Amino acid sequence: MKMKIFNQPVLFIAAVMALGTVSCSKEIDFDKEKYTKYRKYVSPVDSVDQSHTWQLSTSRTYQFTLNGNMGAKKLEIYNENPVTSTNAELMARTFVKDGQQVALSVSVPDLLTTLYAAVVDNAGTYTVTSFSTTEHYVDFIDPIATKEKPRMATPNIMAYTYCYEENYPEPGDYDFNDLVMHIGLERTGQKQIDIHVTLVAVGASGQIAGALRLVGYRYQDIESVVAKDGKTLNVDVPKMSYGLLHNDDIFIEGRNGNGKKGYGEAVINLFVDAHWAMSGGDIETINDEFERRKYNVMRSFTDPYDQTYAKTVDFTVTFKSESGLNSLTQEMIDPFIITYYMANRIETHMDEYKKSQTLYNYDDNVDFKDVPWALKIPTQFFQYPLEGCQIGFRKRTEDGTPAMFGAYMTLGHSFGEWVENQNNSLDWYQYPTANQVW
Repeated sequence: MKMKIFNQPVLFIAAVMALGTVSCSKEIDFDKEKYTKYRKYVSPVDSVDQSHTWQLSTSRTYQFTLNGNMGAKKLEIYNENPVTSTNAELMARTFVKDGQQVALSVSVPDLLTTLYAAVVDNAGTYTVTSFSTTEHYVDFIDPIATKEKPRMATPNIMAYTYCYEENYPEPGDYDFNDLVMHIGLERTGQKQIDIHVTLVAVGASGQIAGALRLVGYRYQDIESVVAKDGKTLNVDVPKMSYGLLHNDDIFIEGRNGNGKKGYGEAVINLFVDAHWAMSGGDIETINDEFERRKYNVMRSFTDPYDQTYAKTVDFTVTFKSESGLNSLTQEMIDPFIITYYMANRIETHMDEYKKSQTLYNYDDNVDFKDVPWALKIPTQFFQYPLEGCQIGFRKRTEDGTPAMFGAYMTLGHSFGEWVENQNNSLDWYQYPTANQVW
């Protein structure tokens, strides 16, 4: 079987010289046609679904009727029955009372077919009903559990895994481990949401900063953003690291406020330097500089790789109004990374928000459907690829047979098949190649 030869690690600098110019000030200027051909050449998949949304979950809204005398105080949605499973994860919560009708939105992984709604009373007992993810109206006339204690002492919070390539607008190496973090949302008050952020891995060679945009919320809509117990990922950061984000301010106003103070987007400073945050600040600095090691992307400890514990920070966001908080789902947050490209500060967002330019303004002419620079996986247990292992390769040989390799290459459940058709292999992230993932 004769294969076409695809040389993935092409040096991008040569391509830039061939494709056009890159400005050292504001603009990213490309010969779009040539650049698109180049991207297709280095892409791990032959044919990318041109309507691909790169989504593995959907924001759904359900109308609940709280029947009878349940002593309702909270309404919660789980992925499993919380009174029988210790693995049940809290997906959404709101505050309610008996007899109320309430709409609650939740981010639902596309693989889920059944959800569980629980009414919680003051005693902490649960009344539970199950329902299909495609239903619109849910009641508690025929519950599957009544006034029972949950199996877990405190609910597990469903978190998503966010994986990034560091080198936008250049093509990546498609291991999606340059930065990996988990983010979960928890409604903790009428006007309050906790955002749980865990920095899991840093496989980048250059500096990365991280921020999170609350989509649709202005700076002035927020009363406060605080880190629980005063713990952040920006402890004793060297001065030289404050180039991508300029200070430790937790709450930042985005630039899209049309010059009106408070009208810019609400943004949270997650970390100014991912390498420093991952190290826990335990690095020797010389003239404010330090060695950037790659964390949790290789099983060996060989230079420059290291292993360490994930680092967690919890933010409490207090809104001025509870209006709209029942609709705040994982699809309404936009965690993004910031990197240097030439003299520009460049933001890398999830594909649906790739043009937002939340904190920095740069002319970006790179616009095509291809493998993105960021992926959102609807589980915190995603096994991301090891350094140098593509997430999934699928290209046709000359006789039309697909050649496949990579961290997610199981036939019928592969990353490449999902890339070719967004309706296929929706379970690809559950089929890792054991020796190629963390």
